[in-house]
Amino acid sequence: MPWLALPFKDKSCEKLVRYFELRNIPNLVIIGQDGKTLNPNVAELIEDHGMEAYPFTPEKLDELAAIEKAKLESQTLESVLVNGENDFVIDKSGSKVPVSALVGKNILLYFSAQWCPPCRAFLPKLIEAYHTIKGKDNAFEVIFISSDSDQSTFDEFYSEMPWLALPFGDGRKQILSRKFKIQGIPAAVAIGPSGRTITKEARMHLTAYGADAFPFTEEHLKQLEEEIDEKAKGWPEKVKHELHAEHELLRTKRSTYICDGCGETGNSWSFHCKECDFDLHPKCALKEDEDTGSEKGNEGWNCDGDVCRRA
Repeated sequence: MPWLALPFKDKSCEKLVRYFELRNIPNLVIIGQDGKTLNPNVAELIEDHGMEAYPFTPEKLDELAAIEKAKLESQTLESVLVNGENDFVIDKSGSKVPVSALVGKNILLYFSAQWCPPCRAFLPKLIEAYHTIKGKDNAFEVIFISSDSDQSTFDEFYSEMPWLALPFGDGRKQILSRKFKIQGIPAAVAIGPSGRTITKEARMHLTAYGADAFPFTEEHLKQLEEEIDEKAKGWPEKVKHELHAEHELLRTKRSTYICDGCGETGNSWSFHCKECDFDLHPKCALKEDEDTGSEKGNEGWNCDGDVCRRA
């Protein structure tokens, strides 16, 4: 490194960690000329913008935000998926499919890996939703973006899927993960016919609503939410469940939670025990579902509940 450092095992390190309430690394704190904290962490800014992020002032951050907003508004499918000569994805036969052939379609970027238990658990649900959506709107496609460690594992996992993929080892995988800030898998990013990003939380919406989540727009999801709220009026206010025999579970409006029955993400409604922070999907509370479980993932990843994250 070309800069200064505190001596190894210097007690000031622990003091600084506590003072800045550091939780993750890398973390780059910027202190201004007046000695005050200018920004508690610019690591992500540097990763996204490089030297253009300097001098990390609020004015500079506003400028970068305006640039990012302009990029989002002018985003096209080509600007997302094309990088130099890499202007294609592959189909099940391994043949190249030009990105230009996908323009005007609803695209789902599916970040996943065979070694990831939550990914394997989510895949059948995505396949079911895919066929249902394609039956209603053929201008829809999924692109598998793999975090598998070798070609054979990629081939094995991809063989289970009915859609397109980035070739294994394609450098666009890292670019897309960084662009959409993918922190854990499985993840699904929905891109609309205009090429603009609709939502980075398509996986959560598919888990909650299945194929009915399509086309993932804010207006459509709001309508679904209203329909679910109406349906919830017919559910019991309290239930007893063998997975949580200690207390009754109350029908509760929730934002996002992990179901303690199946281990998947839930939103909107839960049968909830506030005292124990215990949640069950309505489908799990009113009719038992399978437990997907959790386990340690591939080297460098940890799997917990329904997501695998970088260690």
